[in-house]
Amino acid sequence: MSEILEKFYAVTKNSLYMVISKNESGQPFAEKIAQKKEGKIEISEKISGPMLAIAKNLQFYIPEAHSMLSSQTGEERRLEIVNTMWWRAGTSKIVALFLTKEDALVCFNQTDLMPCDARWLDKTKEVLDKIGEDHPTISICHYHELELLSA
Repeated sequence: MSEILEKFYAVTKNSLYMVISKNESGQPFAEKIAQKKEGKIEISEKISGPMLAIAKNLQFYIPEAHSMLSSQTGEERRLEIVNTMWWRAGTSKIVALFLTKEDALVCFNQTDLMPCDARWLDKTKEVLDKIGEDHPTISICHYHELELLSA
């Protein structure tokens, strides 16, 4: 079994986040560590949830397979199947993902950033490969309308 990725960085058009796969209570979180202008999430603020989906944005959610009205319980890791009522905090669209803060800062300091920016596609793919399909707290969304990288 390969080593579980514990930390990476996500750049959005306005912000830089450090993403940690597990806090003291076992949940993933993203901490905003830089911003270009004020947004809904302040610097040093953390957003979290039981699961994190890497989609067009970082989307935290509860992996619940049923609605609140159902007496059944179950787990669903695929973001596109989870009812949006179980979605929690999220970021704006991802520009790129990085393994190092230094690489993330180079990207973040550019002025012409685009969602899923082609200049950092290799770095983004590297992070997604390291996360993999079996990460315990992070899922990669492959649904065509939500996925970060189109097939």
